[in-house]
Amino acid sequence: MRPALVLAVALAACGTARDLDRLKDLNAAGDLAAIADTAVDCTGPDDPACLQAREIKANACLRLGTAALAPGSARAAEAPQLFDCAIANYRAALAAGGQPLPPATRARLAAGYLLALRERRDQARHAAEAIALNAALAEEAQRTRAAVPGSALGFHYGAAAAYARAALAAESALARCPPLAEAAGLIAAAPPPDAGLAPALAALRRAIAAERRRFACP
Repeated sequence: MRPALVLAVALAACGTARDLDRLKDLNAAGDLAAIADTAVDCTGPDDPACLQAREIKANACLRLGTAALAPGSARAAEAPQLFDCAIANYRAALAAGGQPLPPATRARLAAGYLLALRERRDQARHAAEAIALNAALAEEAQRTRAAVPGSALGFHYGAAAAYARAALAAESALARCPPLAEAAGLIAAAPPPDAGLAPALAALRRAIAAERRRFACP
């Protein structure tokens, strides 16, 4: 490696370490807004500090977006941008670490990433945007199932995306039954969920079954 390149890599690593130290301090102080406002430009790969920095920022943006939608917050208009911030930084965190990521790390990042994708889809301004965002959710859920097949996360969010695809389709059995069958299949194939995901998975299972009955799906 050329000396100039070695120096550039070293300086970038030092910058990432400084960013991470600051983000950790802000996180310890609970200053989510300052974290969201902090520029994090690292990309990895094979950079554990970059993964941590991106994850801290993603988590902050996700929490801020969720808070913006809380009743009485009067900040709902800010939520899409905050979820976009979370999505971008979870995606960067997934790419920043050594590949393949340890299953526990991959599942932890996926939990935030998939939630951010779903919340951003639910803030879509029109059907075309909702369809595109739902497709992104389905794709990431599929990647999660492949990367961590022992986790119910990818199955839950894949089923949620299929259920939403049915809801976005024409109101007929021909249009809705196939994605509802896909959703039911993913729920049936899901490994046992953890305690945090179990209620959502059960509620989704009931919603899918109700829609299949409504349209007399086979």
